Amino acid sequence: MFSFKNPRFFWTVSATRFNFIYSLFTMAAYNIPFMAAVWRHDHSLPSAVLTVLSIFLALNIAVSVLFVRRTVKPLAITFCLLNTCAFYFMTAYGVVIDKIMLLNLIQTDVYEAADMLSIKMFLYLIIFFVIPSYLIYKTDIAFSPLRSELRRRLLGGALMALVTAAIICGGLLFDKQALKQRKYLKNSLIPANYIGAVISVAKIKAKYMGLELITISEGAKMMPAPAGSKKNLIVVVIGESARDANFSFSGYERATNAPLERWRDELIYFDNFYSCGTATAVALPCIFSPDPRRKFEPESEKYTENVLDIIDHAGYKLLWRENNTDCKDNCNRIEQERFCHVKECPDEILLTDFAAKIKSTDRPTLVVLHQRGSHGPLYALRYPEEFTLYKPVCTSEFLQDCSREEIVNAYDNSVYYTSHMLAETLDELQALSDEYDVAFFFTSDHGESLGENDVYMHSAPYDTAPDGQKHIPAMFWFSDNYAESNNLDVDCVRALASQPFSHDNVFHTLLGMSRVSSPLYDRGLDILARCRR
Repeated sequence: MFSFKNPRFFWTVSATRFNFIYSLFTMAAYNIPFMAAVWRHDHSLPSAVLTVLSIFLALNIAVSVLFVRRTVKPLAITFCLLNTCAFYFMTAYGVVIDKIMLLNLIQTDVYEAADMLSIKMFLYLIIFFVIPSYLIYKTDIAFSPLRSELRRRLLGGALMALVTAAIICGGLLFDKQALKQRKYLKNSLIPANYIGAVISVAKIKAKYMGLELITISEGAKMMPAPAGSKKNLIVVVIGESARDANFSFSGYERATNAPLERWRDELIYFDNFYSCGTATAVALPCIFSPDPRRKFEPESEKYTENVLDIIDHAGYKLLWRENNTDCKDNCNRIEQERFCHVKECPDEILLTDFAAKIKSTDRPTLVVLHQRGSHGPLYALRYPEEFTLYKPVCTSEFLQDCSREEIVNAYDNSVYYTSHMLAETLDELQALSDEYDVAFFFTSDHGESLGENDVYMHSAPYDTAPDGQKHIPAMFWFSDNYAESNNLDVDCVRALASQPFSHDNVFHTLLGMSRVSSPLYDRGLDILARCRR
């Protein structure tokens, strides 16, 4: 099998055997999460073995096609690097790799990326990339003459394809839904998952490349203000990775919303509210899009106006204040402010000179405050030290190194600090309510997994994502004069608080709150419409 004649190399091996060994190593070293997923799905050793065998044979066929004399070592080493990165993130956070995960990764800034780095990641790189790559480099791969090599690969590929087809067809004879049921496994299979994600993202990017801006703000106008009303001031706070399950307003046993208790009688908390995505790259632009979750296409926000453009066109002053990575193209055509120019700033920085900024314009105003919130994995960095109520906390980037108690403690502290920041925001708005009709709305972009079933953070495919990644907090507050000027029955709104709503309702609700008329407005999707007398 191995020859040791060439002193420049550790050994000499035929190309056919190298391809077999490389495929075997890829399955055994990088695809532990995939094989675990297969076992969870099948619960049958023969079925699981046949599934893994068919994938191994298909991988061997692909390797035989790609690994030719000039490409074998560069490709083999490149795949080792990419496989290692995918394997690390899948094992570290219990995630799968798909197009949404890749879009999230592309949009990550340097500080977010730094949060992911750890000693354990470097160990993974050494064990699964550096050492195998060095062994590949020091292997003399012997190719037969072209015709002989081609004949051998064609015959071997045909045989492996027949065996694979027999396994698949045999399975279908007993279970015609087998392939459909196994579709979700592809997001766990390295390298098929990230190759498929790259192709999907490339298609998405190509679809919108070079398109001119699609305008949807035509015909938008402000409806006449009621007699005696003041200018509207609407503040929308977008949280990060906040999940309903850890908000005490929704029944959580810890008092994570304690800083908001003094506002509890006036706040209206919606406990049956769901996101339109499990990753910021999708959920944040979807919030402001006219398209509902099932029709929203990622990246379309770059070339399509949103509800903020409509409200701006109607005559409002629009302002986006950022303390996260960025606004994901929601604020491209409105004023933006960022006060944090270091790695980490508490979310209270969003309230810098807030009242003065509001008073600097004579128009009605809508402000979006985009929080850092509870962004993982380093939840313990999301709040000042004095907000460490629950101890001990997880301070590792590799969440599996921490106990679930430590992870939850750090996360709950971040929720407590979010509540503090929201209370400070409401204090600011209350102080402005003599001069403005004020409305406040808070929701999160998506939820979060905290280790349940060994799943961490977010970005799971929506249809199979755990409830914690989709079930999010949402709450309203209205000043007395806003409710009066807009004929809004606050008790009626409170009665809706347990009804099912989602990000699909936000576009129409913001138009209604702003008293902006638009051809795209759907009264049936405006949460507050039924409560306006």
